[in-house]
This record gives sequence, structure tokens and C-alpha cells, in this order.
Amino acid sequence: MFRRLLGLIILLATLVVLAVLIATAYYFGPVMDQVGTSVDNGLALSVETLETVMATLTQTEAVLVSVNDTMDTAAQTTLNLSTTIADTIPLLEQVAVVVSDQLPANVEAIQASVPNIAAVATVVDNTLTRLSAFEINQTIPIPFNPIQIQYDLGIEYNPEEPFGDSIEQLGTSLEGLPEELRSLRGELEVSAANLEILSADLDTASGDIEAINAELVNFIPLLEQYVSLLDRVITGVKQTRADVANNLEMIKLVGTVLPIALALTQLAPLVVGWDLLTARNKPQVIVKEVEVQPSGAVGETVDIKETEEQAAQNESEDTLS
Repeated sequence: MFRRLLGLIILLATLVVLAVLIATAYYFGPVMDQVGTSVDNGLALSVETLETVMATLTQTEAVLVSVNDTMDTAAQTTLNLSTTIADTIPLLEQVAVVVSDQLPANVEAIQASVPNIAAVATVVDNTLTRLSAFEINQTIPIPFNPIQIQYDLGIEYNPEEPFGDSIEQLGTSLEGLPEELRSLRGELEVSAANLEILSADLDTASGDIEAINAELVNFIPLLEQYVSLLDRVITGVKQTRADVANNLEMIKLVGTVLPIALALTQLAPLVVGWDLLTARNKPQVIVKEVEVQPSGAVGETVDIKETEEQAAQNESEDTLS
């Protein structure tokens, strides 16, 4: 009974192992195909992402190079503007002196001479009016051929406003101008001071722009190193992608052949289990040693072969007797 139970256990365990190995051989290939597809998609996505990052860094490097050139120009322009403003300050100071000192004095001198100029202008105006009215229109009575004489100076002078009045209006318009010009001195001096501060600020700004640009220049080679590193990484990932595809084919082959080979090794346990399970139908020979003494011989033994049923029957008979 125990032998048959042991045979059943071996047989069932062998069948389970065979089922597992056959299922492994059958499903291993498709499962590895799915795994390979997932890994390949992941590596492809990684390559695409890295290429996007590398393109972004390349574009950033180009932008930084352009910004570097622009900042060089901006720094130089700012420095030139600072120099220009610094050179303009003395001119503004001179303008302040001219406007607030010399020009008011000249205007006052003109104002002082306006009455005289107006008087002269009145004389000139009257003279031009008279010359404009000068005309000769006379006929010389000569018998049979009178001579007509017409002559003028060709001067036409009839202004809407007399010259003298214009001069007087000019003098009137200059009233208060000297005081206004003198009041500009303070504003011009403030402007000159502000321009001096602005020149210094622009000079400082130019230095700051150059410092920032120097840091920017140091960052550009770092971007180039990142781009080179990403290029090597992308090449490595592409190579890994190809290696994974090749290795998966080998793994699929091994994963299919190995379970089949292991399944073949289960044939022996399957036969053993089947033999143990069906051992009740096979007679088993039991060898017993029986001591006999024919014709007075002592110590001789004879081997007698009998079946298991005969042995059980003999034991029963011995028990009954």
C-alpha cells in the first residue's frame, strides 16, 4: 500500500513538473517578446528624450554665444555712451556760462540799442517810401514830334508794417529775456551734475555687463561638455538597445529549449511512479532458506523460490497449525 501511495505521489509531482515545464516552454517566448518590446520602447523613449535634451542644450549654447556677442556690444556701447556724456559735461558747463552770462548781456545791449535802431529804421522807412513814390512823367512839347518822358527808380516799398515798428516790436519781445536766461544757469548746472552721475553709472554698468559676460563665457564650454556627454550616452543607449534585442533572442531560445530538456529528464520519475503505482499486478519472488536434512546430512540448506501469495498462504497455514 505504501509503495503504491509513493508511486502516486511521484507520478503526480512529475506530471505537475512536466506541466510547468511545458507551459514555461510555450509561454516563455511571448512573455520575453512583451518584455523585449517594453524594454525597447523604454530605451527608445530614453533616446528620444536625451536627443531632445541635447537639442535644447545645443540651442541654448547657440543662444548664449549670440547673447555673449550682444553683451560685448552692449558693454562697449555703454562705455562709449559714458565717455560721450563725460565729454558733454564741459560743453554743457560752457553753454551754462554763455546762456546765463554772455547771452543776457548781449540781449541787454540789443535792447539798449533798439531805440536808436528804431529811429534809424523809421528814417529808412520814410526814405524808402519817398524813393518808391519818386516818378518823372513829362512831355516835352517839340513841334511835330513831342517827347514823352517817364522815369522812376524801380523801388516798390509798401510793407504791411513799417520797418521802424518791427524794430520796436523786436525790442519789446526781448523784454524779460535776460532774466529768464540767467535763471537757466542753475538748471544747466544741475543737468551737468546729473550727467556726471549718469556717466559714472554707465561706466559701472559697462563693468557689470563685462563681468556677467565673462561668467557667461565660462558657462559655454560646460554646455559643450554636457552636449558631448549626452551624445556618448545616446550612443551607449542605442548600442544597449541593439544588445538587448540580440540577447533576448538568445534568452528566448534558452528559455524554450531548457524546459524541454528538463521535461525529458522527468520521464524516468514518471516511469518509476507508474511502476510503483501498478506494482500490485506483478508477482514478487521471495527467496527463503529452508533447512533440510535428507539421508542424515546435517547443515545443508536449499534455496526455495516462491511467490508472495504462496508465502502468505504458507504463513497462514503455519499459523493455523
